[in-house]
Amino acid sequence: MDGADLCFEIVKRAVDGFVYSEAVASHYIRQILEALHYCHANNIVHRDLKPHCVLLASKENSAPVKLGGFGVAMQLPEDGKISGGRVGTPQYMAPEVIKREPYGKAVDMWGCGVLSFILLSGYPPFCGTKERLYDLIVKGSYFMRPKQWNSLSTLAKDLINRMLELDPEKRITVEEALEHPWIKDKRNIPKVHLHETVEELKKFNARRKLKGAIMAAVSSSKWTSFYNDPPPPDIEGDDVTSAGAVSQVLDSLEEIQCLADSTEDEKEFVESVLQDTKLHSLLNVS
Repeated sequence: MDGADLCFEIVKRAVDGFVYSEAVASHYIRQILEALHYCHANNIVHRDLKPHCVLLASKENSAPVKLGGFGVAMQLPEDGKISGGRVGTPQYMAPEVIKREPYGKAVDMWGCGVLSFILLSGYPPFCGTKERLYDLIVKGSYFMRPKQWNSLSTLAKDLINRMLELDPEKRITVEEALEHPWIKDKRNIPKVHLHETVEELKKFNARRKLKGAIMAAVSSSKWTSFYNDPPPPDIEGDDVTSAGAVSQVLDSLEEIQCLADSTEDEKEFVESVLQDTKLHSLLNVS
């Protein structure tokens, strides 16, 4: 695809003066749903929906959205359920996948819900590291910040809530989503520019770029020849490997983001992060 990752493209076009509204978001999400509908009609589950997988076909302003990233896609067995461990990217995993329960097409609708949440607000609904992230997803604990969501329509929020339904049997299907008025009735969808959402998307994209740069850096041989200092004394075992070190840095970035975005209701979480000795060592805080 000649076009960029959709989240990067939205920001680029907004900076160039184009309007990014609910109507534009609905247009993009409808195309993602249509691609999913084709997959599900052929009993194929994507299993890893995320911004990296949604690309524009070309650099033209009218370019259609294309769905990629089928590396872990799978044909459903006859009973329509897949059994196994956790598959996909943690932030976008459905609760049933995290709980290692048999799952089906509904996992893609959850992933589409997380993706749609980001396209409408500029930030992901679930943030955290390891078990905290999994705990939030299993509880369906996400927060619609007033700064972004107060300006969005009731219909948009309704579709998000139905996609992020904890019970996969009650979760909206792709066929139902395509018939949802926020997707189907284009005339009544707000066309006001979502300034606050674009500003959040800029931060979201910056964090993704930083993580990508870290991953690219450690895969380069020049770092091993230049940065040959021994590991800090409080890092032991598997953490001395580059994989362990990178994992520690990326987890700390997630914790820093959560601290920046946390609310007064998350006092217990904030205190636990501030007591994280690994984060202290990375930030050189005593």
